[in-house]
Amino acid sequence: MEINKTKTILDPETIPRVDIDFMNNTHVEELAIANELGKQVSAFQDGKDTSDENIKKISDLLKKWLDHTIPHFERENRLMQETGFPAYQIHSEEHDIALNRFRTIISAWDENRDIDLVADFVFTLWPNWFNGHVNSMDMMTAKFAVMNGFDPQASLN
Repeated sequence: MEINKTKTILDPETIPRVDIDFMNNTHVEELAIANELGKQVSAFQDGKDTSDENIKKISDLLKKWLDHTIPHFERENRLMQETGFPAYQIHSEEHDIALNRFRTIISAWDENRDIDLVADFVFTLWPNWFNGHVNSMDMMTAKFAVMNGFDPQASLN
């Protein structure tokens, strides 16, 4: 497997914005966690910080990211259900696949500290998926919801 060594994660200032504020805010929060994790992963992978403290930080950030992503996807799924979004099944299945992949990465990290697998997820797989998902599924969901009366400034807790 070719591992991306460029260490780039998406910039919150350049990610696509959708028509609903709470979705945009959630995306920015998620990128902040991913970027924080990316710094720790880079330090570990480059041999600058392979300490037990950094291992714990990576573990904690992976958990924090997953704990943020679960309600993120639940809110989007609820928005789609409440507005009758026709592609709900496809969009929610993408969420399920992403969560399963996320859990697999965390399990592999917990079991064998495979930093290359985590790095590939953080720097390549997830950013590619996230960018494509926001540009397609989230963009269309937000447009549909607003066109069907959802207030773009409303929150969905």
